[in-house]
Amino acid sequence: MGYPEFPEDHLLLRTLQGIKKQIGDPTATRLRITIQLMRTLKNQLRCCINMDVTDILMLWAAFTMAFFGFLRVSEFASPTKTTFDLECTLLRSDVNLGSAITVTIKAAKNDPFRRGHTLTIASSGSSVCACTTFTQHALAFQFTNGSYLTRQTVTDSIRTLLMQAGIPSAEKYSSHSFRAGAATTAAEANLPDWLIKTLGRWRSDSYQLYIKTPATTLHAVPRILANQAEPQN
Repeated sequence: MGYPEFPEDHLLLRTLQGIKKQIGDPTATRLRITIQLMRTLKNQLRCCINMDVTDILMLWAAFTMAFFGFLRVSEFASPTKTTFDLECTLLRSDVNLGSAITVTIKAAKNDPFRRGHTLTIASSGSSVCACTTFTQHALAFQFTNGSYLTRQTVTDSIRTLLMQAGIPSAEKYSSHSFRAGAATTAAEANLPDWLIKTLGRWRSDSYQLYIKTPATTLHAVPRILANQAEPQN
């Protein structure tokens, strides 16, 4: 109807998010961020000359935590650039460092009683590692200019970095691509269904909607079926 949006109005923002979730967007195509694209994002962040190094490290810490923690963006980002929700937004004090990262999620999407949830992110032993990032650099998910990391900032950063890397359809990636990509990567690694469900804190089998079966797996099916031993009489 032409009314302007009020991005700093917390209640209005939550209302708009609720409407979006209820109605949905059938035309939206969400692409998944795989472990290969995580390395691409890291390489592109290294090339950012117009961004403060502290901000670069903060973004990479958020990216790695979102991927390896199977996080929803609402579990770590702020509702707006100038405000954060103490009941939801992930603060630096919610992250404990040790041989692994322990993250306290104060309120999750499937936690109506707001009891919170604690998850553990161990070291990957690779160049893409959440533990190394937080141990060495991470503060809070806040930029040096004082603004907070938001859902839109995460999405805009992902798209800009992937576009600069020449990744096709960069505009189809979003903040949710980390969670969906982690589920897909876990399936490709043949992690059992129950473990994927546990890692993503899904109560139902809805996580299967996020998993894109690799083409190589589909192509192998006819050969597997054809080579199946004939039953003995």
